[in-house]
Amino acid sequence: MKKMMTLALCSLFLLPAFGTKRKVHTIGDSTMSEYKPAATPKRGWGMYLQAFFNADSIEVNNRGKSGASTRTFYETENLWPSVKQQMSAGDYLIIQFAHNDEKCKGEDVYLQNAKLRAEGKDTLTDMRGTEPNTTYKEYLRKFVNEARDMDVKPILMSPICRVYFKDGKINDEGRHDLTSISNSGIDKNYVRCMREVAEEMNVPFLDMTAKSLEMYESAGQETCMTRYFNCGDKTHTGQEGGMVNANLAYLLIKNCPELNELHHLVALPSIEAYSAYIRAIEDKGKREAFAAKGKPFTKEMKNGNWKTENIEVSSKGIVPKGGLWPAGEIDEVANRYIEYTIAADKKKGMVVETITLPVRAKGGDGMNIHINYGFGDSFRDVTTIYENTALPKNKELIVRLNQPILVPAGETLHIRVLPWYDSNGRPQKGKQLILGEMKITGKKLQ
Repeated sequence: MKKMMTLALCSLFLLPAFGTKRKVHTIGDSTMSEYKPAATPKRGWGMYLQAFFNADSIEVNNRGKSGASTRTFYETENLWPSVKQQMSAGDYLIIQFAHNDEKCKGEDVYLQNAKLRAEGKDTLTDMRGTEPNTTYKEYLRKFVNEARDMDVKPILMSPICRVYFKDGKINDEGRHDLTSISNSGIDKNYVRCMREVAEEMNVPFLDMTAKSLEMYESAGQETCMTRYFNCGDKTHTGQEGGMVNANLAYLLIKNCPELNELHHLVALPSIEAYSAYIRAIEDKGKREAFAAKGKPFTKEMKNGNWKTENIEVSSKGIVPKGGLWPAGEIDEVANRYIEYTIAADKKKGMVVETITLPVRAKGGDGMNIHINYGFGDSFRDVTTIYENTALPKNKELIVRLNQPILVPAGETLHIRVLPWYDSNGRPQKGKQLILGEMKITGKKLQ
């Protein structure tokens, strides 16, 4: 670990904070987001960023979201609007998107669908794609302008590379340059476009793409895949990958002249301090004990008593709206799900102790699911409690979750199953997800 992190053996030092405690908010996708250690080996680099700040002066509010693009993060009620509610004057906002903006191979999905409709063809159901020179830039500008309206300082940070190696080097697509695969003759480089927005709007630009490229190519493909990207794909990092990328973010912040007011609030932790911070993150995944007394209950969530979004349900199974699983999906789609709800008493809360759900993939072995929970109609405080990226074909799997969830009095718990299909680069038909009845046990607090 000492060799991997190359962290100097210095102590965390404390300097007087200016004014009140500030927040550094981070918005982005699954490469940044929070994960429950008990649910998945994935770790976003945003999970580790707090360790590099003076905790007496700065609190990191990591709001990266799996599956988000600039468009979906901006337009989804429980994402950007809820982040804005948590921001205050004097805070900072790190903005890092592109992975999911690329879902339409460098084209805007709305324009692409208009073209497909004109040709009498089926439209795309994955609405995340933006065009880098137009809609991607437009959404970045929205984040910047709305942050500044709140006297929050925006920072544009380009995305980490995907480890798409060829002859020892990461290819253009891995560096978020889709020019060669777009067949449009137009430059489709998302990093260049983010840099241009930063220059246009006088925003600090931190080139995480270049930094991660340098690190990954220096480490080599084998090391990257066995140590950094050991989660089953070439986009998502595990614990070690998340840690080294958080270290890169720290270096970019520390060495950016435009962020000199942050420089005395960042601090390189000792190996011992950093190890303790990592252990604290991993401990969060352990089962919590709720000692409060309560009356046990069991609730069976019968099929059909659920809410669906962009999902079609038939006797054959569950498929996306339109029947096709889109090409190129490697993560959840936030607006495609099956949702179960359970409400606490208006005066007394409850604890959900176990969740049981039979699931089966039909027609193929590329089915994946997340199970997330959130609260209220806006689905706030989203947490992923289960991930399976290899559901066995035509074999029922019983998902059993022993992870208590405290539901305060008057609150409604929403549990969402979010499926996606590893399509091997082309849309897939005839692949279904089948869900049995969800069973929830817990206790109503006295």
